[in-house]
Amino acid sequence: MEKSGTKMLLYSVNFISGSTGSPGEVTVRLQKGDRIVNGLGADPDIVVVSTKAHLCVLTKLQSKGYRVAAQG
Repeated sequence: MEKSGTKMLLYSVNFISGSTGSPGEVTVRLQKGDRIVNGLGADPDIVVVSTKAHLCVLTKLQSKGYRVAAQG
């Protein structure tokens, strides 16, 4: 992520329930300069949910108007 100027601060995977095929939830937190942004995704496929979370956070970083302080 160094080429993009971002730093990954958090990558967290949680499963919503214990059954097979249950949705997983991924939280991604990236920092670019002084901005810290969270992205969240949910899907039964861990690759899909990870991609959704990354796209969410990258979209927020591209948006100049979106600014929320990260928690934690």
